[in-house]
Amino acid sequence: MLLEFLKKLRPYTLLIAVSLGFLVFCFFTYVEWSAPLKPVAHAAGESLLVILFFILFFAFSKITLHQMMPRAWHFILIVYQIATTAILAFYLKNFPDSCDTVILEGILICLITPTAASASVITGKLGGNESALTTYIIFSNLAAAVAIPLLFPLFCDMGNNTFLHDCFLILKHISPILVLPLVLTVLIRTFTPKLHQFIIRKTKDIGFYMWAFIIVVVSAKTFSNIAASDKSTLEITIMAAIGFIMTIMQFALAKGIGQFGHQRISAGQALGQKNMVFGLWVTLTYLTPTVAIIPGTYIIWQNIVNAWQMWYRERNLRRWEKNGEQVYQE
Repeated sequence: MLLEFLKKLRPYTLLIAVSLGFLVFCFFTYVEWSAPLKPVAHAAGESLLVILFFILFFAFSKITLHQMMPRAWHFILIVYQIATTAILAFYLKNFPDSCDTVILEGILICLITPTAASASVITGKLGGNESALTTYIIFSNLAAAVAIPLLFPLFCDMGNNTFLHDCFLILKHISPILVLPLVLTVLIRTFTPKLHQFIIRKTKDIGFYMWAFIIVVVSAKTFSNIAASDKSTLEITIMAAIGFIMTIMQFALAKGIGQFGHQRISAGQALGQKNMVFGLWVTLTYLTPTVAIIPGTYIIWQNIVNAWQMWYRERNLRRWEKNGEQVYQE
C-alpha cells in the first residue's frame, strides 16, 4: 500500500520537496518555538555532502568504466561552460561600470557551476544514459576546478592566493563527492562482487529520495537568502526571472545539441541540472550573498523543470504501454 502510494507521488516528488523547503523556511523564520530545533536544521545542511557522496556512489555502482566513454556532446558542452564564463569574466574586467555587476556575476555562476552529482538519478528516471551523464559530471567538475581560479581573479578579489592554491581548494571541496565514490565503487566491484550486486539490487530508488531531501534543505536555504537580502521586491523578481531564463536556456540548448547524438535527455540534464550547492559555496566564498539570489532561484527553477519532465515521462510511459509501443531509452 505504502509503496503504491509513493509510486503515484513520484512524478510530483520534486514539487513537493520545493514546497516542503518553503514550509521549513517559514517554520524556522516565523515560529518562535522552533529555536531549539535549529541545530537539527544546521546538521541537515551539513549532511548534504555525505548524501551527495552516496548518490554518486550508487550511480557509479550501476555502470562500468568501459561504459564511461566520452561523447561529442561532452566536449561541446565543456567548451560552452568555459567559453561563456570567460567572455563574461573579461567583460566584467574591462567594463565594470557599464552594467549591473550583480546580475552578470549571478549569470556567470549559473554558467560555470558544474553538473550536479544527483543529475544521474533524474537522467535514469527520464530514460537517459546514466553512464554518459556520469562521465560528463566528472568532466564538468574538473573544468570548473580549473576555470574558476583562472578566470575569477579578472573581476573579483581572491586575496593573495595563487592559481594552484585556489584550484586545490576547489578540488578539495568537490573531490569527496566525485573521486572517492568512484574509487570505492571500483574496489567493491573488484574485490567483493557479491556486495556490489547486493548494492545494485537494494538501492534502485534510494538515490532519488536522497536527492529529494537535498532539494528540501537547499530550497529552504534559498528562501532564507532571498528573505535576508536587502534588495527590493522588484530587484529580487528580476533576479528570479534571470534565474528562470538561464534554466530554460541551458536545458533547451543542451537538448538541441544532444539530439544529434541521440542523447537529448542526457545532454539536457548535463547542462541544465547544476550543482548549486557548490555554486552557492563559490558565490559566498568569492563574491557576495546578494549574487547568490540568482543561482539560488536556479535551484528552484531546475527542479520545477525536472518535476515537469518526470510527469511528462510518466504520462508517456502509460501511453507507450497502452499502445504497445517501445519505451524511449537512450
